[in-house]
Amino acid sequence: MPTPAPFEYRMQLPHDPRAVGVARRSLRAALTAHEVPELTERAEILASELLTNAIVHSDGEAQLRLRWARESLWLSVWDTNPKPPELRISDDDSEGGRGLHLLRTLADRWSHYPVRPDVCGGAESKVVWCRISRPAPG
Repeated sequence: MPTPAPFEYRMQLPHDPRAVGVARRSLRAALTAHEVPELTERAEILASELLTNAIVHSDGEAQLRLRWARESLWLSVWDTNPKPPELRISDDDSEGGRGLHLLRTLADRWSHYPVRPDVCGGAESKVVWCRISRPAPG
């Protein structure tokens, strides 16, 4: 398995549910082009969850950043809601509330951090990120 050179992509996304599908297709294209297709399925699920949360829980645009470094893919989503993500308890009939559970299950690590108002256009915001690594050979 060749080791790809480091790369980074950023996508500015409108506050529109259709943006999640556009981002997913772009992510798939980037991972295929850089020859890390084994991460595509997990990365698509995680990016979809992070972006859906950004659209549902904020009223502005979002940004998806994917970065390959040190044999890991780092996904981060910036949104205009400064409130930290909350792990919710949901039952089988709930339509939502599973995103952070998926993040905890599929990502190697994840967290979030606040973004100061002077950094992004004068309003508080946040970034939620996760890291996934290639499966061990064999």
